[in-house]
Amino acid sequence: MKNQSNLTPETSLRTIHDTMSQAQSAMYLAGTSTILLLWGGVVAVGYLAEFLIANYATDFADNSPWFHAPLWGALVAAGMVASGIIGSRASKQLADPDTARRAGLKVFAFWITVVAAAWVIPALSGIWTSPETAQHTASIAIGIIALGYILFGLMFRLELSVLGIGIAAAHYVPSQLAGDNAYAITAVLILILVVGGALWLRKTGIQ
Repeated sequence: MKNQSNLTPETSLRTIHDTMSQAQSAMYLAGTSTILLLWGGVVAVGYLAEFLIANYATDFADNSPWFHAPLWGALVAAGMVASGIIGSRASKQLADPDTARRAGLKVFAFWITVVAAAWVIPALSGIWTSPETAQHTASIAIGIIALGYILFGLMFRLELSVLGIGIAAAHYVPSQLAGDNAYAITAVLILILVVGGALWLRKTGIQ
């Protein structure tokens, strides 16, 4: 017979499963591109502050080597609150409130664990309070957060894994090669990276 459908029960179930998986992933990724722009700004402000303090407030940096921890702690806390608000509002547009809330809590739990690790691990290691190692706080935190992007991307969208690798490179390469200008270069690179990443995600359908 002509125009006979080739749709079998197996392919029908697979199609339904794929559609449900895509809808679920969309909830977990809701607001991602906007949140990326937000964190690009947060990280850029942090690195620019590090650069200005290191180069124009040397007395303060020498007398208060612990300033890295409260600086980044305040920025990260503000970014987390804003991210939660953005993600919650975006997910509610894709599903009923209860479903969106459950998805939002899972995503929040993942990222709160990543961010907590980024600050708890250096704290338990004594890096925050040691004058010789306090400047390495941001390096460890960025590495753990970049790993979070890579793992989250492997679960939901590979573009985020690529972005995580880029974030790590934007920090570690200048820190090894750019000397006193490393913080400023990293701030610019991360801003370029997250703006490009957000546009890339929106082009692929992630808002």
